[in-house]
Amino acid sequence: MFMKPKVLRITTVFLLTLVVIYPALTAIIVVWQEHLNFLARQHLLYALKDGQKYMNNGDNSPIYLLLWLIIFAPIGLCLAITLHNSYVAYRAAIRQRKVRILERMWQQKTYSEEIIL
Repeated sequence: MFMKPKVLRITTVFLLTLVVIYPALTAIIVVWQEHLNFLARQHLLYALKDGQKYMNNGDNSPIYLLLWLIIFAPIGLCLAITLHNSYVAYRAAIRQRKVRILERMWQQKTYSEEIIL
């Protein structure tokens, strides 16, 4: 049902580490993209034709996809864990309520004592 305390602590440390490291990874990706743009401009100085090829082929969609993934992955993971824990707690409360109802039904007399022989 619920996570064991040791697993919960390990998961919490892992998630917090990811949250701390992700902005740095985002910065590295942005710097890397700028470095690639700088190299393309530098090659443009040496050979105009080759430089135009680099500039025209600058498809940044994978980089932007990776940036969005880096930003929203930890948020989605934390949200999923929170929703799962809430769902488990809700199901446990429903189960407890059903058990209480069944215990009351068990203790209740459904027939009059006159019928018993």
